[in-house]
Amino acid sequence: MRYKEKFRKYLDGELEKAEAEAVEADLERMEVLLSYMDESLDKELFEKEENETREEQDFHREITKAVDRKLRKYAAASGAIVLIIVITLVYGLSPFLNMIFYNPARTDEIFDEKTESAVVYQPFQLPLSVYMELFCGEKGFASANVRAEGFGRYTVDVQTQIDGEISHHPLDLVRDHLYRQDISWNISDLPGNAFTHYYSGELGCSIGTEEAKERLDGLPESLKVRAAISFAETKDAKELVEFMGRYDAQYLYIPIEVHSAGFSGYWGFMPEAAGYDVTGMYSQEEYPYLDLWQYEGGGLCPPEVLTLHVKSMLKFMLTEENRKFLEIFDSHIPGENAADTFKYQEALGYVEECGINGYGAVVFASKTQLLELLEDASVDGIYMLDSKLDLN
Repeated sequence: MRYKEKFRKYLDGELEKAEAEAVEADLERMEVLLSYMDESLDKELFEKEENETREEQDFHREITKAVDRKLRKYAAASGAIVLIIVITLVYGLSPFLNMIFYNPARTDEIFDEKTESAVVYQPFQLPLSVYMELFCGEKGFASANVRAEGFGRYTVDVQTQIDGEISHHPLDLVRDHLYRQDISWNISDLPGNAFTHYYSGELGCSIGTEEAKERLDGLPESLKVRAAISFAETKDAKELVEFMGRYDAQYLYIPIEVHSAGFSGYWGFMPEAAGYDVTGMYSQEEYPYLDLWQYEGGGLCPPEVLTLHVKSMLKFMLTEENRKFLEIFDSHIPGENAADTFKYQEALGYVEECGINGYGAVVFASKTQLLELLEDASVDGIYMLDSKLDLN
């Protein structure tokens, strides 16, 4: 029997006692030999290391340095790859998100036939200017500075201006969610009971003409006041133009009746061209006099122009291209993007049927101009909002 076969039978417990004891004796001898060889090998290696020449030590150090250099190269390459990925995300993902979400910083280019040059503009400025005019025209919307912050985020500085004095209304737009640092940016500065047409007596904050004259009498001539003039009865477009033609003042806003259910703020328009010219940003045939700069005649705009102006504003806000704007900036559900187009449809329907009917006017006027306005028999009261000294 060969030893390999015998050893297998030993493992299986099939050997006789004498044969099994012989294999166990062999295993003991093998254990002693292996122990001796292990000790001898360790001693030999230690002696080799002790007797290693300087050249061998230098060679080993060079190998170590080469390995370190290789590892550093790999680390540098890995860092560069990570950096490229980050840069790609920052400069690649941000434009992608700007295409998905509403982008007020987007610019378009149009050709100006008058100057024979290209003009770059932000489409966002047009719906914003119309929106501000409809609901808080007395603020005097001027423009909006938009800064892209990346990844669908923008800061919007809505600027209003009265008599050269600029006010800032900061907003943050983050991936279609509007955060209002100024919560009253799109709300009229006037209280809801400023005009006697809806509120009179103890319910309104407007004062009578005689009391107003007494209060104004003791004020300096250099004072200019922003005030809400109330009419005893509504005036149609023709009557409004006639009234404004009789009295010299800066007419900021005309609040009008629209009978829009569920809306508690003001509807109105600015009867004089203000802000900057945006006539090149829209179809003048589709939206005539959307911007009153389109009117090229002298003096006040005629009644039919003012009527078309209001209709065009309401129609423009109802276009599909402005739906996203309304969902974000005019949402009727707090915390959600929900456009209330029904109120614009109601307002447009009323104006198309009844025309524009103003129940007052917000003016910026001197003391003398206000006193003249208060002499008009159709003026029912006045609410003085704020004032400033005009030393020019």
